[in-house]
Amino acid sequence: MEKICQSCAMPMESAELYGTNKDGSVNEDYCKYCYDKGEFIQKVSMEEFIDMCSQFGEQAGMTNEQMKEYCSSVFPTLRRWKKQ
Repeated sequence: MEKICQSCAMPMESAELYGTNKDGSVNEDYCKYCYDKGEFIQKVSMEEFIDMCSQFGEQAGMTNEQMKEYCSSVFPTLRRWKKQ
């Protein structure tokens, strides 16, 4: 099963994309664009993060509107955003 970031859903195809924990060790749950040194880089709400990520639709092979719809459906299922 393909590993995806539990914050932004980006596919993490290699260890180079993994974030890092506070002690510098690898964190396989989050990508380096979301998580660094044990903290989330973007300290925003899920709705704000969806808006930010929707700007990268073209990189994912879709329109920004399609990206926003995708993020809106997937993010609530990810570990960072799941309601406790």
